[in-house]
Amino acid sequence: GKPVGLKFRRCCCSQPVRFPFSAMWGSFMNGARFRAGRLYETFWNSQYNTKWTLVLFYPGALYYVRNRAETQFKYRLYIADKEIMPDTSKSVTGMMDFKNGTSMYFPGTATVADAKETFYSYHGGGMSPPAHVRVGCHGRMMEDSDNLALAVRSFCKRDPMLVLWEEEADKFGIGSV
Repeated sequence: GKPVGLKFRRCCCSQPVRFPFSAMWGSFMNGARFRAGRLYETFWNSQYNTKWTLVLFYPGALYYVRNRAETQFKYRLYIADKEIMPDTSKSVTGMMDFKNGTSMYFPGTATVADAKETFYSYHGGGMSPPAHVRVGCHGRMMEDSDNLALAVRSFCKRDPMLVLWEEEADKFGIGSV
């Protein structure tokens, strides 16, 4: 005789034959829907402060750090002379004094003059830089019109340490052409 199972299968199965890939895909999608539902329920029933910290604060902090790293360069600033130290009594940072080695970020298009302006306006409460302040590193002086990123790459051996000092010769007009 004929096996009973074949006759039953032949006449009662109206669904198309499913290939192994479609069975795997359906299983994967069921698992993904289940996990997404569990994640939603866990989020909805979690504590309020934890919920919004995970959704808003962490991605916002990651975006800020990543964007700053991709669009700006970090420089460490040192002041050699006490006379050109910014007056921190009116500074944006409040009561914090400037410390040598403080990091500042500048865009890739910033010039040396832009860096001086930004530094003194931020740490000095809007003051403009003194007239004879020069910027340099490793014993080399940068001009105010130099691109800061290129000057650091050329003069500082890729060490972003900027030293600000007051040029004595400029004060007395010595050496100016």
